[in-house]
Amino acid sequence: MPKNAFEATYETTFKSIFDTYKDRLYGYVLAVSHSTYTAEEITQEIFMKLWLCRDMLASIDNIEGYIFTIARNKTLNHLRKASNQASLLQEIQSRMKPAVNANEERTAVTELEKLVHDALTLLSPQRRLVYQLSRHKGLDHGQIAQQLHLSRNTVKNHLVHSLRFIRNYLGQHGAVSLIFILCNLFRNL
Repeated sequence: MPKNAFEATYETTFKSIFDTYKDRLYGYVLAVSHSTYTAEEITQEIFMKLWLCRDMLASIDNIEGYIFTIARNKTLNHLRKASNQASLLQEIQSRMKPAVNANEERTAVTELEKLVHDALTLLSPQRRLVYQLSRHKGLDHGQIAQQLHLSRNTVKNHLVHSLRFIRNYLGQHGAVSLIFILCNLFRNL
């Protein structure tokens, strides 16, 4: 069978699996994680993994069991990681000294805003625009996608990459600032 015929078979098999399990898989992850964002991300990761391993799909005897085992493991790993991050944040916050006065607090916020601004100037114009529409204008992924004629996934990817870049940039310029801004950056994602 020619290579293109194999690819067509893989695509047909993958599409069938995707159509059969996407809603149930999303519902399962949502029920466990209680987060629509997490459910979308993990569901997408699972289907990306299946697509990358599409040539092995025919050899899996219980595809439903296989998919839901991946979903369970990814969701539990995500919850463990989130729990560890929350514990770390609480510990850091408990060790931080309260602001001595309003002037110091304003100075710290100004410095932090400058760091975020500096990080934004280093983003590509498209990512910077998506970030600004999300964080400054308060638009959701669908509204941004419609306004910029992009897919929702492209918008989400731009935001994820932008936030990761900003987080790394802030990390290079002071961990305390990083912890402070993380709370604000990720609350609306």
